[in-house]
Amino acid sequence: MIHAEWMKHFACPVCLDKAGCEKCGVRTGGHDVCQSSYLTRVACACGGPNKRALEHRGEGFYCSCCMTRYPFGPGRDYLDLLPRTDVGRVSHYADEEFQERLGVREGPPVLSAGVKARMVSKMLGLKRGDTVLDLGSGAGKFATHFASEGASVCGVDMAPFFLRSAIDAVNLIVGDLRRLPLRNGSTSRAYSLDVLEHLDEAGVREVLLEARRAVSQDGRIFVYTHAMESSKIASFQRGVNTFAKRLGRLGLVDSDKEAMRKSDHINAINSHEHFDLIAKSAGLKVQERVYYNVFAKAVVEDLALKVIEQRRQRKEGATALSTPPVEAKAASHIVGRPLPSPSARFVARALTGVLMLDVAFFGRVRTGPFFGVLAPIAP
Repeated sequence: MIHAEWMKHFACPVCLDKAGCEKCGVRTGGHDVCQSSYLTRVACACGGPNKRALEHRGEGFYCSCCMTRYPFGPGRDYLDLLPRTDVGRVSHYADEEFQERLGVREGPPVLSAGVKARMVSKMLGLKRGDTVLDLGSGAGKFATHFASEGASVCGVDMAPFFLRSAIDAVNLIVGDLRRLPLRNGSTSRAYSLDVLEHLDEAGVREVLLEARRAVSQDGRIFVYTHAMESSKIASFQRGVNTFAKRLGRLGLVDSDKEAMRKSDHINAINSHEHFDLIAKSAGLKVQERVYYNVFAKAVVEDLALKVIEQRRQRKEGATALSTPPVEAKAASHIVGRPLPSPSARFVARALTGVLMLDVAFFGRVRTGPFFGVLAPIAP
């Protein structure tokens, strides 16, 4: 689903307008100039030139600079605005088999995902009618949740595998966050959850550069990621994880899925000061930071619920890795297992409240994982 209010913001992922300040402006245009000077120009202190707007022609969009046509018409649930040139490493999450094994479920975010959703709403001050950009939307669970609360959400991800609910409620773009296919100042709010740890330092900077360009000057960007730091509380979680791995060897929990999720991590952010420097180089400043020490999550989600889930799967004669998506394979870009029962959803919401205690009690205790709000630095 693509709404007209977002169409006007669509841009070629790699082409820039001629205009800029004396430092980054160019007298001549053309795709070759865009390719050779892209990062230098978008990183300019002036905010950089705008991206080349796409022209809506028939059943698709067209860039008059690089002459690329991006089809979009009947039967298409998302718009493919991936760069047609290589811009760097591609995540495992773009692989269809990898997505199926993750087993994303329909329904609102709960447990630790619910904690993240609540922190996005609180720290960004989201309200009905806001335009919100999901940077690395994945299957669209978070984007669908915020859309249900009245926001106009655009989700961008390089993997074209989405929940049916996201297809129905969210403006979905397949794109690369390092070459965001949106015009300058397209939104007032953006968020990125569990994305930056998949990138090297240069990639983190590029994503933040593009996010800074896409939000308005008074806009805000929320990130959840982690630095390579720890705390005494985090040592408890490591102990729980070690115990869970032992249970996994006994077949009492499925620890493979969590290992699979983290198999793509690069973890380029060495410290919070390191992240602040990367953000500053991208024209952003960290306005607020809340740490995420997980004590309740370690006990409830990382251990107890894994044991319960494994027992349930054994009883049903199935495993998490072999459960097929509920949707027909004829539409292979649609993923998602069915909603859990009403009673299970009630319990999950209640446990989400319990997991919020980690933020309430330990949010000021410095550790690696953190929620942050970034603001553009004035030119």
